[in-house]
Amino acid sequence: MAQTCRITFNALTKLLMLSIGLMLISAGASGNERPPNIVLLIGDDHGYPYFGFMGDEHVVTPSMDALAEGGVTFSHTHVTAPYCRPSLRTLATGLHPVDYQKRLNDIVARRQAEDPSFETLEGKQRQLWLTAEKAAGMKAFNTLPKALKANGYVSWQGGKWWERSYAFGHFDEGMTGGWTEEQFGDDDFFLELMGAEGNDLVRETMDPLYDFIDRHSEEPMFIWFGPSLPHTPFDAPYSFRKFYENKPISESAKRYYSNITWWDAGVGDLMDFMESRGLMENTVFVYISDNGWEQDANVEYWSPGTTYYNNSEYATGGLTGKGALDDLSLRSPLIFYWKDRYTASLDEQHLISALDIYPTLLEIGGVASDEPTEGVSLLPLLPLLSGVGTAPERDVMITYSDNRRTGDPMGGRAEGYALRTKRWHFYWYRDTGDLRLYDVTTDPRGASDLSQARPDLVADFKAQIMAWREQKGINGYFPIYE
Repeated sequence: MAQTCRITFNALTKLLMLSIGLMLISAGASGNERPPNIVLLIGDDHGYPYFGFMGDEHVVTPSMDALAEGGVTFSHTHVTAPYCRPSLRTLATGLHPVDYQKRLNDIVARRQAEDPSFETLEGKQRQLWLTAEKAAGMKAFNTLPKALKANGYVSWQGGKWWERSYAFGHFDEGMTGGWTEEQFGDDDFFLELMGAEGNDLVRETMDPLYDFIDRHSEEPMFIWFGPSLPHTPFDAPYSFRKFYENKPISESAKRYYSNITWWDAGVGDLMDFMESRGLMENTVFVYISDNGWEQDANVEYWSPGTTYYNNSEYATGGLTGKGALDDLSLRSPLIFYWKDRYTASLDEQHLISALDIYPTLLEIGGVASDEPTEGVSLLPLLPLLSGVGTAPERDVMITYSDNRRTGDPMGGRAEGYALRTKRWHFYWYRDTGDLRLYDVTTDPRGASDLSQARPDLVADFKAQIMAWREQKGINGYFPIYE
């Protein structure tokens, strides 16, 4: 899946943007001897409506509310995939999932040609070889930890991480050490793929992160904080369930919201720890979710006998949530919080892509990069106390997915596209012809399909998608999960 935007820069504009960004960094970091710590907070399956600061009247998120109320929140941010692995790859590398996968395919093909034993492998052994090489392919990419290292950053990974080992992403330290060949194919191997020991972050412990911070508090730190929450299993302890026990909401909502509050408490614990070490004033917190989710308070997905394996709506949210191509499946709030540095504001004007996070964090970290990227730095939109900047407008975002919602929680293969403007959300499964158009300004959940009433828009949006498809070199179903 991927996104694009109608933003064209000439060389002068790029130079001006870089100059503005560097000036803002200098202004924001004045008096500091080093660049700020950067903590990337990554929610896992956290739907955009389900925060206190987004207006939900049931969910309890005091820590996230504090970040939003004291920071810059972009309410119309979209990730690059409706499920986790390709979305996380964008955060790590700044690349579209399609572009990442194409480069990865070349890497794996080259490794096949170099390894004389590959052609002799069959069945499980061949799958093991491919799974290992696809994860190891991340080593050939520029990543945030690798780029930030140029300005003295040390980096740490914890939580969801599909690329086998934190070292493959160029992190200095981390919790996901990697799976062994003996584990391949076991019943719980999917959990190993998701992040292995990294999945214990918040759910079991915060000690590895605290230890890293204590040992590196004198250096600029980049922290990948991606606990597998509010992701299934919905097994939050009573300390978080208690907030929902007596609310007049569905059982599935109680379980999902309890996991959200568990996530929020992990964020709060990290903030408290940073404050206790005197680090809050020189730490930038950035929040985004990997994909969306649908679980409204009055909708029930659970009943006796329901499991994560026999009910896709319980396992992956409602039909317009994770794995779909609706706005709810792709949208997330994006927060930048730097205590006493950024002027608190809510930006509901700009269309923001997760692609923008990579260049923004590099500029915050004082790292100049001439790597080509479709993302743009948001630094001019992060108002320091001294003033507000401006940035070019994005008119449209286009998204690709190789997956569609089915009765199976893992979904099924697809060639699907979504196009988002400030007013319209349009999706089109080109392989089946299924499509939908709705006006997000009056109908954010897409209850009314306007595709029959506006054939002009459907034709225009299809044409834009086909032009983007040709630009990306997509020719039919193209897997981006591998």
